[in-house]
Amino acid sequence: MLAARLGAWLRHTGERWAKAAFAEKLAVLLALGAVLYTIVTGAAELRYQARAREALAQVKAARLAASAVSAQCYSAGQTFADQTSADGFADGIAEEIRTLGSLPGTVTLLQIDPNGYTVQRLLYQENGMYAIYDADDGYRVFRAEDRLQYGAGVGHAAA
Repeated sequence: MLAARLGAWLRHTGERWAKAAFAEKLAVLLALGAVLYTIVTGAAELRYQARAREALAQVKAARLAASAVSAQCYSAGQTFADQTSADGFADGIAEEIRTLGSLPGTVTLLQIDPNGYTVQRLLYQENGMYAIYDADDGYRVFRAEDRLQYGAGVGHAAA
């Protein structure tokens, strides 16, 4: 019974579609396109929001792990920060933080307190998402994506 009703509805709709004017068909197609566009962009935005929440959780874990490792370094009299290194940490400290926090991304120390052990600013990076911990301002998560890339010669865009 349901299949018969569905078949009749489809036949009727097909007949109405064939009789519709070009402007009506165009309006229906534009409306369908707008709905599809909204669905696709909404799904992409939801994906970015989920990735941002994940990056926020990871930078919080990184901050806690950095605090724990910092306390260990302080109690053992070891150096915690080294601003001359690429990641801002003394040798092996960043890996220790990544292991302790179970972090898949990279951790970079941006600013340390003058005491040498209290993290003031920390950057966590994973898959194009960046999360910053700032002792004064809290947390911030953002996404980075390339728009233009320039080569060694000034003003020459790379492909």
